[in-house]
Amino acid sequence: MRYIILVFTCILMLPSALHAANYEIKKLADKVYAALAAPDGKVASNAIFVVTEYEVILAGAHFIQEGVSELLTEIGKISPLPVNRIILTHHHGGFNYVDFDFPAKTEIIASLKIWQALKGEQREFRNPAVVFENTMTLNRGATSLVLISTGEGHSSGDVVIYLPKESILFASDLFFNDTSGFMGDASIHEWGENLELLESIPARFIVPGLGKVADSDGLARFKMFYRAFMTEVLRNLEKGNTLAQTKKAFSLEQYRNLPGFNTFLDTNLEHAYKQLKSRK
Repeated sequence: MRYIILVFTCILMLPSALHAANYEIKKLADKVYAALAAPDGKVASNAIFVVTEYEVILAGAHFIQEGVSELLTEIGKISPLPVNRIILTHHHGGFNYVDFDFPAKTEIIASLKIWQALKGEQREFRNPAVVFENTMTLNRGATSLVLISTGEGHSSGDVVIYLPKESILFASDLFFNDTSGFMGDASIHEWGENLELLESIPARFIVPGLGKVADSDGLARFKMFYRAFMTEVLRNLEKGNTLAQTKKAFSLEQYRNLPGFNTFLDTNLEHAYKQLKSRK
């Protein structure tokens, strides 16, 4: 009986997490939740949502209709408050099937760079929108969300969100935790600078664009991988290797088993090679 009670107590003490088809909902702090993309689900990026005194604010990117519907359902299990606003943390040009299918009256908050990317698509963006240029702070009672537009990095325009009271940072796709993400739309030098910025923000929890919730150690590991990847590309450029020769000679054996490494290798390598070569 004591063993059963002990096991039950340990289960209750585990971090709160709910599983759905595409997201795992994990509580990070009072009224702050991460929505982690399931490895076998249809969504491609993590999200975060905050329950304030009179509304729920959702943030993320790569939103598909099915994913948004699931998130709204899961949020409804936690709070009866409406999701009035969604913060879009980046958008890749040419992807007309993501970041457009939101509830009609939901207000979208985006940086100027992200808004320009959306308006450049073939689809008409129909939701009401608030657009900011550099920074924006949403004060909701005791909760504050600081939105920082980092400019070019993972995409043509990225936004990170910091909750100072809770010491939580949502880095979106500027940070992939223990996985190799997509770099095919990146500004290589600027992304490296943005990683320096992220490291300067004091955060207890860092929610990546993909992977589990991390801390500063996880961010440091990704920064090390990012630098190693770009250094290897530069090594080949300095030797005068063509793109084909670089693909053949490229070697990062310590990262070969990193999830996503082989999946995105050709795309990431080709983009990094062309961009770094153009800036030499």
